[in-house]
Amino acid sequence: MGTQIRLVFYAPDSADADTVAKLVFKRIDDLNAVLSDYLPQSELNRLCETVNSKVKVSKDLFQILKLSVGVSEKTDGAFDVSMGPVIALWKNARKKGTLPTDQEIQLAKKKTGFGKIEFFEDDVVRLKDSGMQLDLGGIGKGYTADKAIVLLKELGVKSALVDMGGDVTVSGAPPDKEYWVLGFSYYDLNGAEVFTKLNLKNQAVATSGDLYQYFIMDGKRYSHIVDPKTGRALSNNIQVTTIAPNGTMADAYASALSVIGVENGKKLQNKIPGLEVFMVADLPGTYQKWKSPKFNYYILND
Repeated sequence: MGTQIRLVFYAPDSADADTVAKLVFKRIDDLNAVLSDYLPQSELNRLCETVNSKVKVSKDLFQILKLSVGVSEKTDGAFDVSMGPVIALWKNARKKGTLPTDQEIQLAKKKTGFGKIEFFEDDVVRLKDSGMQLDLGGIGKGYTADKAIVLLKELGVKSALVDMGGDVTVSGAPPDKEYWVLGFSYYDLNGAEVFTKLNLKNQAVATSGDLYQYFIMDGKRYSHIVDPKTGRALSNNIQVTTIAPNGTMADAYASALSVIGVENGKKLQNKIPGLEVFMVADLPGTYQKWKSPKFNYYILND
């Protein structure tokens, strides 16, 4: 998954806890072997090697791709797991210290498009064009956390927390507590970091943007997130924190809203049931902070 994973849950005794933890981390490892774009032999990468052919895939890969395309459709393409070739271009640019050219970006974009992912019955998928590379980095951690929570519930664990590198999904509250207490940070108008606590249960929280993941080239700050429409890394100094009923949704919409921006993000949030949003955009001379109407409900007032 390319990140540290933390699992917190309550069990009757340490022996039970060890058994449960091993089973959950095995599930996470198995999902990594399916969803990773880093592992050459992952199921995802094997699918990408198959051009314009129907391929029967695992239920997990089929489900996450269907969910991904659904988010793409609802966000008018601001979220797109087919952007692998463009993302790879920007990763190489970061390593070399040279921005990609317009021509390189356009060539990479020709290999993208969520509409080129086709679905058929019985978990069959077809990628229509050669050179396609799917990248589940904007949704995979949330999906994996959801599956970990499902397994924990099947194993009798009613209260659990799965932390996928800061994107957190929780089930029922800890014993003798009403909620899990979580948190996120953002920068205020004066550039000071503000830490905010949240009360959550049976929900997920995810943060995206360039608060921590960015690079500076030719004096300009670039995010690790790429705008699917332009093929360019974001330079809008934005941070998005989402609260949603599940990790998949929180993860994907945090990524999409980073691309969409504050004003259009307000319109989108209003159309997605169960999604609450906190956004900060800190462009030179313009500071915007906005949160959806019900976001305050989850903020813990000490």
